[in-house]
Amino acid sequence: MSVVSLPIAERTANSLWWVAEDQGITPEALADKAIRTYLFQEAERKIDREEQYYCVQHAELLRKYTGQFIAMHEGHVVDSDTDELALFLRICERFPMIGVLIKRVTDQPDLVWMVRSPRIEYD
Repeated sequence: MSVVSLPIAERTANSLWWVAEDQGITPEALADKAIRTYLFQEAERKIDREEQYYCVQHAELLRKYTGQFIAMHEGHVVDSDTDELALFLRICERFPMIGVLIKRVTDQPDLVWMVRSPRIEYD
């Protein structure tokens, strides 16, 4: 792991130290966790935008990529394959830590799961 120094506001640094101490971890570990969480959330938001691009372009994508998995980045197909895992591995190498939509192109509507309760109960 490489170490990078980033300047942050003194107020933020002080808060980081207090929260880290409260959680019993180092400020560096807390900052790393916070940054990774933020980057994950941003990747999720980006994938949501890519999903919108996919929907807008669906007819064209269906003509070109029916039955294949596509990788969509910034509204463009950047790779495709019939093997989802192979595509996933290439995309992870090419676009680390960036949200890229990987989706099979079909003429069937997507299944949407609605969860109306914040908890799941088992019998």
